[in-house]
This record gives sequence, C-alpha cells and structure tokens, in this order.
Amino acid sequence: MSSTNLALINSEHLFSQADALLLQTGRGSLRQADLRRTFSNAYYGLFHAILTAAADEAVGRTRRNDPLWTLAYRSISHQRLKTVCNDLQAATLKPKIRRYEPPGGFGGHIVTIAGAVSELQDRRHAADYDPSQSFLQTDARAALQTARSAVNRLAYLEADQRRAFLYLLLFEPS
Repeated sequence: MSSTNLALINSEHLFSQADALLLQTGRGSLRQADLRRTFSNAYYGLFHAILTAAADEAVGRTRRNDPLWTLAYRSISHQRLKTVCNDLQAATLKPKIRRYEPPGGFGGHIVTIAGAVSELQDRRHAADYDPSQSFLQTDARAALQTARSAVNRLAYLEADQRRAFLYLLLFEPS
C-alpha cells in the first residue's frame, strides 16, 4: 500500500472553478473559452463524483490510499458510464441490466443521474470538440446546476440503488 496522500479530485472544486469563470465581469460578454470550460467542468465534476463513489463502494472510503482503490476508480471509462446511463434511461431495461435491478427498482433519482451524465457528456463533447458551436451563459449555468443536482442525488441514493448502479459501472453485466 502506498503511503502517499491521495490527491482526490473534488467535484465541488471543479464546480467552483466554473462558477468563477461565469462570474467574470468588466469585459462584456463571456469568452467562448470560458463557457466551454464550464461545460467541461460540469461533466467532469459529476464524472469524478461517480468514480469516487464507485471506488468507495468497492474498496472502502477508508482505504483511498490503497492501490486497489485507485484501480477501481480508474476502471470506469467515459464510454462505459455513458452506456450504462443510456441503458438505465430506457423505457424497458435490457435483461442484462434488469437482472441487477434492486427490489424497489432503480427509481427516479437514478434515471435523473443517468440523464444528467448523458446530457453533460454530450455537451462536453460539443464544447471541447465542435468549433462550429457557440454557447450561451444561461446554458452553461444550467449545465452546472444539472451536475450539482446529480452529485447531490448520488450522495443520497438508497443504499441498494446506489450499490446496483455503481456495480453496473464497475463490472460488465452478462
């Protein structure tokens, strides 16, 4: 086990950085680079909150300096996250997902989180890779609020829903 302190990515720090970009005044409208960065920070704040929750679930919050915690954290790709979130938003769950559904179902909070991931990932891709798009401050603020709300919902999920969601991310269902 490593004795170094873990430099955990704090979602709220990413959100605060985005807030600071949106609060800049004195030079007219915000630069597109600042708005684009806000979309990126919104998505990455949610992404890292989910990865932290998954590694805490699998290895343990008190073992964050353990290399196994880092292994769990790094095991979830952006594509895997998007795929699972899209699957959870479907009107009818695929059998491979339904098999792991908690007794009370996944519930509205999971569907909302999944929708936020999908929406924010799409917005981040557009902001980072599509030079033909321009962005509005109102949309950037909305994306940031969506991310914060999803992180809050994640923190207060019922234990069985949280566990099922995070394990579906960590392990490919068969």
